[in-house]
Amino acid sequence: MFLCRIGELERLRRDLGIALLIGSHWSIVEVEPSLLERDILQALAATRRRLRLRTTLDQANATISAPHGLQTGRARRRLDADYYLHHFIDAAPDAIVGLDASLAVLYWSAGAKELFQLPIRDAVRLSARQLPFWSQSLHAEMERVLQGAGPLSLEHCCTVDGTELTLELMASAVRDGEQQIIGVSLNIRDITALAVERRAAAERGRALTEERQHLHRLFDQAPGFIVVTHGAEHIVEIANRAFHQLVGQRDVVGRPAIQTFPQIEGQDLELLLQQVYVTRRPYVGRSTPVLVSRRKDEQTERRFVDFIFQPVLAEHGQLTGIFCQGHDVTQQIHAQQALQQSQDNLLQLVSERTRELEQSRHALYQSQKLEAIGKLTGGVAHDFNNVLQVIAGNLQLLRPMLTQAQVPANRLDAAAQAVDRGAKLAAELLAFARRQPLRPMPTNLGRLLRNMDELLRQALGEMVEIETVVAGGLWTTMVDPNQLENVLLNLAINARDAMVDGGKLTLELSNAMLDEFYARTQVDVEPGQYVMLAVSDTGTGMTEQTAERAFEPFYTTKPEGEGTGLGLSMAYGFAKQSGGHIRLYSELGSGTTVKLYLPRTDQPEVVAVSLPVGPAVGGSETILVVEDDLAVQATVIELLSGLGYRVLRANDAQSALSILQSGMAIDLLFTDVVMPGKLSSTELVRQAKLLLPDIAVLFTSGYTRNAIVHGGKLDAGVELLSKPYRQEDLARKIRQLLGQREQLMLPGAKGEGEELSRRTALVVEDQLQLLSLTCEMLEELGIVAVGFPTAEEAVGALEHAHFDYLLVDANLPGMSGREFAALALQAQPRLRVVFVSGDGVIETELTARSLPKPFSFDQLAEILQL
Repeated sequence: MFLCRIGELERLRRDLGIALLIGSHWSIVEVEPSLLERDILQALAATRRRLRLRTTLDQANATISAPHGLQTGRARRRLDADYYLHHFIDAAPDAIVGLDASLAVLYWSAGAKELFQLPIRDAVRLSARQLPFWSQSLHAEMERVLQGAGPLSLEHCCTVDGTELTLELMASAVRDGEQQIIGVSLNIRDITALAVERRAAAERGRALTEERQHLHRLFDQAPGFIVVTHGAEHIVEIANRAFHQLVGQRDVVGRPAIQTFPQIEGQDLELLLQQVYVTRRPYVGRSTPVLVSRRKDEQTERRFVDFIFQPVLAEHGQLTGIFCQGHDVTQQIHAQQALQQSQDNLLQLVSERTRELEQSRHALYQSQKLEAIGKLTGGVAHDFNNVLQVIAGNLQLLRPMLTQAQVPANRLDAAAQAVDRGAKLAAELLAFARRQPLRPMPTNLGRLLRNMDELLRQALGEMVEIETVVAGGLWTTMVDPNQLENVLLNLAINARDAMVDGGKLTLELSNAMLDEFYARTQVDVEPGQYVMLAVSDTGTGMTEQTAERAFEPFYTTKPEGEGTGLGLSMAYGFAKQSGGHIRLYSELGSGTTVKLYLPRTDQPEVVAVSLPVGPAVGGSETILVVEDDLAVQATVIELLSGLGYRVLRANDAQSALSILQSGMAIDLLFTDVVMPGKLSSTELVRQAKLLLPDIAVLFTSGYTRNAIVHGGKLDAGVELLSKPYRQEDLARKIRQLLGQREQLMLPGAKGEGEELSRRTALVVEDQLQLLSLTCEMLEELGIVAVGFPTAEEAVGALEHAHFDYLLVDANLPGMSGREFAALALQAQPRLRVVFVSGDGVIETELTARSLPKPFSFDQLAEILQL
């Protein structure tokens, strides 16, 4: 047991070090210095008193046992002995009490008087039960002593005069000369202070035990491994659970470290421990690979640890062993390695993505450049076509005059050929600008290639070998076959020009899938299924710089006068306008391949029917010409008048609408697509169909924009004659449309579909986008529709035209939908009214039906009973 002053416990523990963790035979007690000195002095004084008493008693016994000659009388000697013994006993600090066989008090020493504050005369002859410290358990113990039990020593707690005392009682039997028990002798000592200190010491001992156990738990549960070795042989004295888990062994204590420690990869463990032991310098290892064999039958496992070997020194600097502490960092090392691998992979992905982005940026730059050029060329082509139309029309008008005057027509033919070349050039410009009107239909490209075989052989000549490869199960594609033939012919001629001394042209058709990864690296490419048309030649090829600019209009490597540089540009614009994709692969000296990807369709193939070609004929019908270019207008009027038609003219759509509203009989409306003013050409046609349901409509334009072309395709039911056109083309197209009109007007010739095409609908909707969408849906159902955003604007239409249907929003600004419907039914009682509302079914007294928003084509057709 170690004693120390209060407050110096922690310092003493630090000085002792790890010694307290070894075994259970150590304890430290804090004692107040003043109490420690008092206790020591009291113990020494008691020892001296017992020594003096023992010496005095020995002298008295010696006197009593002296020879008879030396004694002055037996009574005297007994009296002196009793006197001395009585005083000797009373001088003792302990309480001495004598009890007879009935446990009555026979003797009560001065120590007992002082301890219990009970005088001798009051205590003698008292029953033991009457004593202030007596208890039932103590009485039972005294009975046992009277019955011959050996001397007893026990602690007894009692309360005397309100004070709690702890007494140490030593009881022994008193015998007479015949060894009969005649009483009990009690030696009583007050150990209250000692008991308090003992209890305090016990409490401190329990606290120390708990602390030691807590330290043991902390040591055993430490996240890192801890091992302490002893002596130069490095015998393991203590090891925690983490070390056992690391090495996979439990019986490591008492064994040399060389047998229990993991082997350090690339180092001698025994040499390292000896180095630390001799030099007294710690050794630190970071992410050190070690080899662990958990079981003999298991393969050696490679782990990584951070550790330190620290010398353990005693009080006087004596080296006792090595303290080893560390952590298993295998998972961290593997995580770092995985992170490093991920970083390397990320850098690689970033590098690849950077290359892809650079390719995309370059492709976007090329696309934007071509888009800008396309807008410019589209605008130029529009004006150019108008100029060509004036020239072509006047040439057509001059030809009969020159024939009558018997003037040679060779100059006129040369001018006409120049117009044709200009028209072709303008068409190619529009194709590149993605402004040419396409009429796509489900097409089998294999059939198209077979039909073009003879044309291609005539265009390429005998020096070029043509090979066609068509894959099995070829899909159908949605494309304008006529325009695709032009593209294919242009690509073949470019290939022929690249093979100066002849070569081989390969036309390949196959199904293709463009995935999302490929689409991300390109511009304006949607992933999906396509039909791929590849045109390959064995010509001179292109450099990388030439290939980058190959799709630009007017860019060519041919000598001046041998090419326009529009062949690939036209193919590029056609592919984009058709919703497809085009790629060019070329290497100088190894030929060129152009791959055209056209979108797949699930619709069955439609075979185009060629229109009959015959002489241009006219008629006597009335045609309304709407053209803002006065020169073009004058030429068209003269051409139509020459064909025998009665012609009315209008400079804009508003003027044309006034003519239509005048009630004049008009058979055909011939209007330019691009019109000045607020009223567009499409709205003019809608109003015209409303006023004259049987009227035929023919659009003309050199630049269609988005009026009648959406998604690169002509709107359904739209007839277009592109500028410039010849008189024969104009006469044939007008005759075709008027002939279809006459067939519809014959008695009994109108079937269900034709009857529906003459029905009209008035749409009143304040949301302009929904108004436009509803009108388009009605047009798709074959109903001529006219729309207004307010009821006030629609009132005028009721006065000028007859309607079959009224689709009106129930909630309108100004006049409500119900009020307008009532007014419309008064003006046209046979009108079928449909309330269109987001409120669901509209409750009304009118004869009407309800179409809740949003609605589909099928719901719209059902509500109209189509």
